[in-house]
Amino acid sequence: MQKNILQLSGGEMQYHQFGTGSRLWIAFHGFAREGSSFASLAQFLPKNTCLIALDLPWHGGTEWRETNFTVADIVQAIDQLLRLRQQTHYTALGFSFGARLCLALASVEARRWERLILLAPDGLPRGGWYQFVDQAPLGFKKQVVKLFAQAQVLLRLASTLYNWKLLDGLSYRFLRLHLQSESSCKRLAGIWISAAAFPSLRKSFKQIAATPHLPVQLVTGNEDSVIPQTAFAHLAQHIPQLQWTKLAHADHDLLSAAVLPRWGNIIQES
Repeated sequence: MQKNILQLSGGEMQYHQFGTGSRLWIAFHGFAREGSSFASLAQFLPKNTCLIALDLPWHGGTEWRETNFTVADIVQAIDQLLRLRQQTHYTALGFSFGARLCLALASVEARRWERLILLAPDGLPRGGWYQFVDQAPLGFKKQVVKLFAQAQVLLRLASTLYNWKLLDGLSYRFLRLHLQSESSCKRLAGIWISAAAFPSLRKSFKQIAATPHLPVQLVTGNEDSVIPQTAFAHLAQHIPQLQWTKLAHADHDLLSAAVLPRWGNIIQES
């Protein structure tokens, strides 16, 4: 099967296309996912819609040469997609880390958005280990990444911290999952370093709030074990036009077969 590829300055980015309509949606997946994870969403798309889901660097079929990527790299991909589809505007949709990326794009892309859909967005203000790790200085991150070559040493340290109750269970399981192979270590390092290019989303909140004609939809699970509800509430407080759908008995994975039918219909346009 022929791959859909965008030639970017940092590498080759693969994308997945669902539908052939003239209305363009561009989707961004979460960490350790890929664009194909949006396939199940196709049946809920508004009529006359084409959904294009990118494989972010170090994910799926994307071949990325650099050690990081920036907002400018994503804008380059979007520009190519708009030319290919002969469109000037699009709907942006992001899940988890992909939703964080959408928010980071606001300062340069909000003018081209018809709609913004955020599914359990990452990168929102919060405390604890996450805040420390996420907001660490770039120089510190680069030094830690060098230790990924000794992943087993890091895992033993994580195990010790967990046993001493200095590391929570969710973070411990995350490290065990994503430090298991050379490719997963490379992916984790790349995303962690790249996130430094958009550490603060406060400017994005202001940009979106200053674009009152832009519809914004937020979908979250009330039992999200990855991102606390207080983080989502912070987003709702700063974007007046935001419509928030809270799903009871739903965790972080909003694209799962059990949860998607419960909110898929809300993205239908009237």
